[in-house]
Amino acid sequence: MDAKIKFVIIGSGNIANTYVSAIQKIERAEVVGVLSRNLNKPSNYNNLPSFQTLQEIDLAFDAVIVCTPNGYHHIGAIEAASLGKHVLCEKPIDISLESIDKMIDACKENKVKLGVVYQRRFSSDNPIVKKLIDENKIGKIFSVDLAIKNYRDENYYNSAAYRGTYKIDGGGPFIQQASHYIDLYYWYFGKPVKLVSKLATFVHNIEVEDHGAVICLHDSGMIGTITASTATKPGFPAKMEIYSDKGYLILENDIITHWDIDGLENPSKLTNGNTHTGSSNPFVNDTTNHEYLIKDFIDSIKADKDPLITGESAKNATEIILDIYKNQF
Repeated sequence: MDAKIKFVIIGSGNIANTYVSAIQKIERAEVVGVLSRNLNKPSNYNNLPSFQTLQEIDLAFDAVIVCTPNGYHHIGAIEAASLGKHVLCEKPIDISLESIDKMIDACKENKVKLGVVYQRRFSSDNPIVKKLIDENKIGKIFSVDLAIKNYRDENYYNSAAYRGTYKIDGGGPFIQQASHYIDLYYWYFGKPVKLVSKLATFVHNIEVEDHGAVICLHDSGMIGTITASTATKPGFPAKMEIYSDKGYLILENDIITHWDIDGLENPSKLTNGNTHTGSSNPFVNDTTNHEYLIKDFIDSIKADKDPLITGESAKNATEIILDIYKNQF
């Protein structure tokens, strides 16, 4: 049996629990420690040794999983790469293109892998839709409407000083809750050649937006819209409507719920899929897709190949989001 890949988790917040739970289900992986400035530990694994710096870790390990707040991702990634450790990073890869480029360069220079966890690409029916788009089976797509209408209460934003800030979060729901689906939008349709947005803060006492809308124009002529929110009570499953000259389909929570494409039967066999909608709370109970990407990351290390979602690929979502923040009217 292959030796296990040993991980250190950088960060001890809620998302760290998700990765500990996922790795506990993978025979080829093991969490050997956690990095925390306050020596905290993920609540579901209190036996983990805790450290404040990577340099002080006296245990053998192969890779890190970066679970710190968005604006700190590059710090842990670059430090780990300098020590020759592979890097798996929570989304978004980071909040500035400069920091992202430094992460990518550091991993290349030190010959370690850099993977990013945009697990929605592999959730439920999403891969099926990607294949149909790539094979031009859906027809000429002219309109896409994406809505990520979540709700977060004041307790969420008050739970940590960095929440709802530009400096650390990088913004509001567009870079935080909607990041997964903006990555999915990019994966399906590519980057817009032009976009314009309107963002505002309606419900929360935060410096960033809690609601906004975007119009995206593409080389193909396609017009897309993206709405993202943490102000829409009580929170709704993410929804993507795709319209083409052959008909339409609607994805809700990664499942095809409506389908009418000329000459094609609905390819979905699902009645329910990923149980985490994220619509009203940030907690993840279903770790299936995290496990999938961790297993792929382990394969990339052992076979010396690119992980499914590289730093370069993940950078595109941040580029779109930064354009959304930049191009407000």
